[in-house]
This record gives sequence, structure tokens and C-alpha cells, in this order.
Amino acid sequence: MRISAAAILFALIACRGSDWSAPEVSYDVIHVDADRLAVKTGPVGHDKWKSNATYVLVEAKNTDSKDLMVTLSAELVDGDKKVVGKTRRESIRIPAGGSRLFALVDDKQVERPTATGARVDVRGAEVVDYPAPFVITDGHVYSDQDRAVVAGYLLNNADRPGKAMVLAAFFDEKGRPMKRTSTLFDIAGKGKRGMQFVGPDASRGAYLFIGEVQY
Repeated sequence: MRISAAAILFALIACRGSDWSAPEVSYDVIHVDADRLAVKTGPVGHDKWKSNATYVLVEAKNTDSKDLMVTLSAELVDGDKKVVGKTRRESIRIPAGGSRLFALVDDKQVERPTATGARVDVRGAEVVDYPAPFVITDGHVYSDQDRAVVAGYLLNNADRPGKAMVLAAFFDEKGRPMKRTSTLFDIAGKGKRGMQFVGPDASRGAYLFIGEVQY
């Protein structure tokens, strides 16, 4: 099993205004697990923006002593290391000492059938010094019919109702990313609700984290 209940952590994608800024730290504190990234093609987006596209699943660890808003992007490459596409940037809050699974989608949201690898770059690592409004507690992972299942509770620490995108990251027995899925939850002020995500066949580890939030 890749992760225990104590390792189910939270994350937050900040809503930035045009004048929002925070101090950056050295990008050296971000360890990108490039040796175990996965290049996949499949459905991305929602509703009228949904299409099949190539994307990169890659985990990044924050080795700093502070929570950081980390931004990654990637170049998609073929077997000869030639660039065949680029991805959008994605920003995720990573707690001190924690890891998060990024899904870097082709910037044209199209399929790149010749892409076999990727070169991932850190584009930002900004200090986050405010508490996350949503957190995940009592997380646990168990196996069911050769799949990892991850469950936990979502807590809204604010007095007002809001929405939180909860993401589940799934890994195989060697720790390679297999899938990242998400669900948007509505939750009352100071509310709490349970949730459960089922991984793909042969998944062995998983964790939950929080993406974009709305109030």
C-alpha cells in the first residue's frame, strides 16, 4: 500500500487577483518525479470543453518547510526526444514535505499520438501563509477487487457554504501514477461530508487532495 491514512493531505489552488503576489523560493526545493511520469491520452475537460487529449501525470514533492503554491508545465516529446507539443500550466498548493499529482494537459487539448515522454519544468514556487479553507480528514486506503479505494471526509472550515474540487491520485505497485480523477462537492458552512473514489484495475496506492475552491 502506497499511502496510509496519516498521509492523506490537503491542497488548494488559490484564486489570484491581478495584484496577488507572494515570495518565491528556490525551485530546487521542488522534486519532480520525472522517472515515473506517465504520458496518457483520454478524456479531459467537462461539458462543451470535453475532448480527448494527451496529458502528463507527474508527481512533485515540496521539500521546503513552508506550504508552497507550485506551478508546473511540460514539453511532450517523441521517441527521438523531439518536441511534439506543450502543456498548459497547472498550479497546486503542496504542504511542507508533501507531494501532489499534477495532470498537465496539452495546451491545444488535442491528441499527440507520437508523444512517448515529457520534459517537466517548475514554473513557480510561491509561499502560502494562510490556512486552507477546506481540509480532508480521516482518510484511508483499502483494496477492493484488485483496485485501490480511497475515502475520507471533507471539512469546510468557513462559516459560509462553498464548493471544493476533490482530486484522487492513484498509483500502481511501483508507485507510478495511473489516474487522477475529481469531483466537485457542495458543502455547507462548517459542514462535513464523506467521499469515496475507486481506482483503476491493478491500482495499489492512492491519496486525496483539494483543488479549486469557490465561495
